[in-house]
Amino acid sequence: MTNDDIWKSRLAANDPASVSLPPGDGPRHFAFHPNARWLYSLQEESSTLVRFDYDAANGTLTPKQTISSLPSGFQGTDYTSEVMVSASGRFVYTANRLHDGISIFSVDPSGELTYVAEEWTRGDYPRSFNIDPTGNYFYSCNQRGDAITTFRINPRTGRLFFTGQYTAVGTPSSIVFLDLR
Repeated sequence: MTNDDIWKSRLAANDPASVSLPPGDGPRHFAFHPNARWLYSLQEESSTLVRFDYDAANGTLTPKQTISSLPSGFQGTDYTSEVMVSASGRFVYTANRLHDGISIFSVDPSGELTYVAEEWTRGDYPRSFNIDPTGNYFYSCNQRGDAITTFRINPRTGRLFFTGQYTAVGTPSSIVFLDLR
């Protein structure tokens, strides 16, 4: 394919062109599993995580599981903000803004999620987070707390352990890593 071909290309709606979620769920972010067979969609308003099977040949999504992003028994208002799959594909992480926590889910061989734990961000309103390129550290952008907090990741369990490091940043909303190689 030449550059001219690319510029002449057109997007076309798939059939079906969309996938339905319950009204008011408010899909916010999504992340593909490293195997590219599963997609995890985080719903901002319902604080749920939906696992879809992805058929690359047909470009279709089939919902398979819906799980709360909050600990069992939580009552109150919450808005999710971020979802990420670990590079190993063994864990999925979500941020809960008003609950100020990061939920950790394990991923079984079929893509099913199991709630593992939640870790308090040591901040206020986790808007975003990221895992460093080594996969050893997790950084939470606490937007209303004016800080980024750092956690060590247990590679066996996916659990997060606070390192004690706060980095002062005015209303952080995103963190990315630059590869300097």
